[in-house]
Amino acid sequence: MESDLSDLFPAPFPDNVPTIELPKISLNKLLNEDPGELEKIFKICTRTGFFYLNMMDHPKGKKMYEDACLCCRIGMETLPNLPMEEKNKYPIRDRHGVFDRGFRCRYLRDDGQPKYSEFVNIPQTELFAKEPVDFKLPPWLEAHEETFKSAMRSANVVANIVLGALERALQLPSGTLTSLHRLNDPSSDFLRVLRYPGVVPGQTMDQMGFPAHKDAVSVAILFTWLGGLQIPEPGLEVTEENWRWVKPMPGYAILNLGDAMEIFTNGVLKSGLHRVIKAPGEQAPFDKYSVLLVARPADPTPMTAFSSPLIPALTEEQKQAPVLTSDRWASKAIRSLQDPAKAREMASMKQ
Repeated sequence: MESDLSDLFPAPFPDNVPTIELPKISLNKLLNEDPGELEKIFKICTRTGFFYLNMMDHPKGKKMYEDACLCCRIGMETLPNLPMEEKNKYPIRDRHGVFDRGFRCRYLRDDGQPKYSEFVNIPQTELFAKEPVDFKLPPWLEAHEETFKSAMRSANVVANIVLGALERALQLPSGTLTSLHRLNDPSSDFLRVLRYPGVVPGQTMDQMGFPAHKDAVSVAILFTWLGGLQIPEPGLEVTEENWRWVKPMPGYAILNLGDAMEIFTNGVLKSGLHRVIKAPGEQAPFDKYSVLLVARPADPTPMTAFSSPLIPALTEEQKQAPVLTSDRWASKAIRSLQDPAKAREMASMKQ
């Protein structure tokens, strides 16, 4: 798998755009509880919440990277080639506003291709439910069920390795975070395969309609092979000139913490602000594919801070605020992002 990535990297990343060099974390060292690596990941997660994770220095990571490449190729084979009406037969499920299952493409270009992006979500809960559920993948995906399940198993392992490291760094009892992210517990975890169509000759360079945001998750694990992800320069005001490109790295995943970790630590750990725009330079004409796997707390989890010597106590105002369960919290967070996104997309359609 490592040696055959030419189709995933169709053009080089440009060297004339402002980039940010994310710190690199070793999965192998995290698994071996290396003190220096534990200290390093904790410092990263108290600052930007973004880092590269080396997937090739341990068999568990290598398996996940190989699974992600397979999922990407499934997207390459299906998403641009199936009629839109066929893909729409696997409709998105609006589960309290949390999109965890189905195909979605909001707007089309004149040529029938997605204007911004299209994606398909594979739900973790249905595939790993403890009890039988009435769920079946659509015909164009059902042959790949075992690949998706393998990727989600690997993602759950990797997410809990990171969460376990943060438990130790935060002086929390073992299992405080990892017990909330079990593979079989009901949650809105999913695997998402995304396609961002390349720019065609004569097309206006439309950027994505979705605004800069933080994720309503605990941990997001992203595999991507073309540019498009940006984060702001740490320590600077978030302005257009201060956004920096994150360069995809072969053999690495891009990890970021989400808002759940800010809540659980009362702001000690940071959720990563980011946005996705069109690929830069020579990469712009090519379709950009990404594979995203997210870990959210189990649905009944109370979204409030844990107690630890390193976590500030709740203020009186915080104590008075209602405590939502994870599924209701995620619904509220995602809906708060959808309204401005819809407004931006509608405005772009009128131009």
